[in-house]
Amino acid sequence: MVAPAPKPLVDSSPFPPAVVTGDGELVCTISSKENGRQKLTLKSGDGLEFDAVVSPIVDGTVNTKGPAHGGSYGFTSHLAQPAKGKLAGVGEVDIEHLETKVRVTMGRYEQPGGPGTELSFTSADMLQRGVYVEFAGRARSPRGETFAFRVTLGAAYGGSGKVKPADSSYNAPIASKMVVIAAPTMSVITTTTQRVP
Repeated sequence: MVAPAPKPLVDSSPFPPAVVTGDGELVCTISSKENGRQKLTLKSGDGLEFDAVVSPIVDGTVNTKGPAHGGSYGFTSHLAQPAKGKLAGVGEVDIEHLETKVRVTMGRYEQPGGPGTELSFTSADMLQRGVYVEFAGRARSPRGETFAFRVTLGAAYGGSGKVKPADSSYNAPIASKMVVIAAPTMSVITTTTQRVP
């Protein structure tokens, strides 16, 4: 008779999640056909930093109303391979899971080549309440501690970006995107400890 495999138990911390803030810079280069890269670094404050290879854009769309009228884009992606990160108060961690959600609304943009060509924008073109960038996932320390995290970015105060639609339609798939955003960050960290009884 084969004994059943022990089930891992997850003991949540008896304390509420840690909520920490900082000022970060996100550099994201991604396309619909190839793996991309997302790098989040903190210029000040605390939270989570990482440098990750992510999957191609899963469901990206770009909406264009004309350069003077603005538009929006959004997409999701996930971790393509384990990545390295740094967590305040812990140090180096391995990023084991990462899901990305992005939605950016622009009040205006530039598109010299016309519909269907690459458009560009700056942080001043992004609506202050029109930026939502979220990273959610799980990390593990060298000591075996596990952490669930959710990191969000606030209104951008610096940076710029370029988005290339896949075609010239009003609502088009995203072919590729490159953006640098300087913005406040909020990291919500929950500590968990896996153990086998």
